[in-house]
Amino acid sequence: PDGGIRDQIIKRINITKSSIELAMYSLTSGDIAEALANASRRGVQVRIVRDTSQSGEKNDENDFLRQARIEIHVIAGRGRGIMHDKFAVFDGKEAFTGSYNWTNNAEHNNWENALFTDEATVVQAYEKEFEVLWKAPEKQVRAKARPKSRRTH
Repeated sequence: PDGGIRDQIIKRINITKSSIELAMYSLTSGDIAEALANASRRGVQVRIVRDTSQSGEKNDENDFLRQARIEIHVIAGRGRGIMHDKFAVFDGKEAFTGSYNWTNNAEHNNWENALFTDEATVVQAYEKEFEVLWKAPEKQVRAKARPKSRRTH
């Protein structure tokens, strides 16, 4: 808890110049969503693969990210499976992976792990996996009750 992973993710988002490919089971961190939106506004291509069950959660950031013109592809696993991946590729040069969902709970309450690597073969493997997920059939989001927007923009 409070290990600073969120700040490391935001740092990488902020220095990304061309592309972010992200597969994330749960994404409820407003700070990270804001950084992704800012990256999109400055011309970074941001593509996100999300899980259908998590995309309907009350604090999910998909709606905010779509308003920032970020492409989001929502999928599920096979049968009753889920899209449980948690990884990102920044500019095709660095990858992030680990147990860490991009949530406030992960940052402040959970024991989590994260790895950032620029090892070319690892980065390429994650890029390849992202393309497989991106091409998977889209699933309908099962929306849950949502609170009023937390944002003022």
